[in-house]
Amino acid sequence: MDFTIFDIERRATDAEFKGLLLEMLLAFDSFCRKHGLRYYLSGGTLLGAVRHKGFIPWDDDIDVNMPRTDCEKLIKLSGGKIGKFRLEPPCNKKVTFAYHWKLYGDEILVAKRLLGRRQKIGKKIYPAFMDIFPIEGLPDDYEVAEQHYNDIRQIKRKARFQTFLTRYRGANPLKKVIRRLFQIYFRHFVLTNFHDAVIDFAKKYSFETSSYIGVMMTDVHGIVERVQKSEYLTTIELDFEGHRLRAPAGYHTYLTQLYGENYMSVLPPHRQFSRHELVPFKRKFSKLIDDDVIQGLNSSES
Repeated sequence: MDFTIFDIERRATDAEFKGLLLEMLLAFDSFCRKHGLRYYLSGGTLLGAVRHKGFIPWDDDIDVNMPRTDCEKLIKLSGGKIGKFRLEPPCNKKVTFAYHWKLYGDEILVAKRLLGRRQKIGKKIYPAFMDIFPIEGLPDDYEVAEQHYNDIRQIKRKARFQTFLTRYRGANPLKKVIRRLFQIYFRHFVLTNFHDAVIDFAKKYSFETSSYIGVMMTDVHGIVERVQKSEYLTTIELDFEGHRLRAPAGYHTYLTQLYGENYMSVLPPHRQFSRHELVPFKRKFSKLIDDDVIQGLNSSES
């Protein structure tokens, strides 16, 4: 479902926004427990659970990791619906394109604040979301694993040329022409679907037989998210906003790799901001009625 500025009612409060994200996470947790699916709080969400027992105060999203096989079971078992939330598989939406699974909550819409223009938002309006990143198998040798990450970044670059290329905005006219030629070439003369190739390449090493695992569908952390499977996969539960949610037993190693030895220290005020720059809005109430409800009302009137 596509949204525009006309679907916005008012700015959502931080409590409203995080309340919906938490509701989304709890619905996801309940579904996974019911169906025996593995998941782990990850990234800033895991750091928030360990350091704050909930959201990092300035964070604005939810991240979890799941073995890819569990991600694939999740979409099949849910049929794309977890409670009142919509589950979208990879490579499924142009506006909110992603190589990973996303759970959406339509009650609150978000837009990105434009870089350097804090009072302006971008044209893309989309629902509040939760990221579900697949965990892949990785090579035992660190240098081979590093090359594996470099190779997938190159495939992603080709995929961007095919459909999602960001326009060159620099002052060099030659670079602009070269980028445009690359775009034409990959869009019209290359038969390989590089979006599918990204996912196929990520599955090169079997998760089940690999000693090391990691996330490859996002470039935020890269190879620093590579961990030993035996240490990571054992599950513990941590407090998160008054609820007990799943996390990797080896979270100390994981968080140290991502954020350094001092990850328990709160950042100074000038660094307390979200990298996403998301601005949340309440969706107009008139738009909240499900299609099934509308059809029911129409049938009862006839």
